[in-house]
Amino acid sequence: MNFYKKKRTLLVIFVFVLFLFFFFYPVTFVDEEDNNIRIFSTGLTKVIFYQDIEHSFIEKTIFFYAPIPFEEFVLLNVQNGFLPRQNGETLIQRQSNDLTAMVYFKNKNTLYNYDNFFYNKKWLENWIVESKDFLENISEIDEPMYILYMDQGRSFQVLPSIYVVNSVKDLIHELSHYFFGYKVKTSSNDTWHEILAETNSLLFLREVSPEKYFEETELKKAGFYDEPYGEKVISFMERLNFDKEKIFGLERYILNNFDKLDDKGFEDLVETKIKH
Repeated sequence: MNFYKKKRTLLVIFVFVLFLFFFFYPVTFVDEEDNNIRIFSTGLTKVIFYQDIEHSFIEKTIFFYAPIPFEEFVLLNVQNGFLPRQNGETLIQRQSNDLTAMVYFKNKNTLYNYDNFFYNKKWLENWIVESKDFLENISEIDEPMYILYMDQGRSFQVLPSIYVVNSVKDLIHELSHYFFGYKVKTSSNDTWHEILAETNSLLFLREVSPEKYFEETELKKAGFYDEPYGEKVISFMERLNFDKEKIFGLERYILNNFDKLDDKGFEDLVETKIKH
């Protein structure tokens, strides 16, 4: 009797521990139906999502089930899900770790296509061609890219494949993060990748619209933009004499020789480049 009682006690403890584990590290299933993201979970699930109804990033704790409505576009990051499952006909990017996100786009099957770029507005093709040609100074982009114009208040990327943009300058900036932010990883405290992305957008403007280039540089010098998007960008370019080939040479070197880089390592590389 004592043996069976002990065995039953151990079984109860095991089930309780298992319950706690899946409660705080839940198995999460995400599905999409009729413009609703449906999240099913075995416990408390922390998510960050952005949808085109409220046009903002929202953090939310979900208990077992929650719907998230959207009109055309939604991204979702499950922060503590264990074995997250993702499903839906409109899914265009899966979340592979807690630094990426799943993205659903209602009109997935009507997207235009140019090479490995998919986009939702026909006129975006000109931006894509210009950006692709320009960024080939660094390297080719060899993965499917989704370029979306959503009339949002800001441009942003959901690495590695989703880029929501408002202008061709922003597209250059955001696509630069495919190289510096995705191919070459950074930490949350680093800013070097933002400096390079913004530098690339300025170099592009200098080629296609000198007037806009001048306006942007003056705004940066005047402190209009928060750092590192302002004076730090101008300072970096100035140290390399605003020389496009020197800057691209540094970027190619970083891309070909590093999997991860921090601000100190970047500064050392810049100093070496200046001396040579």
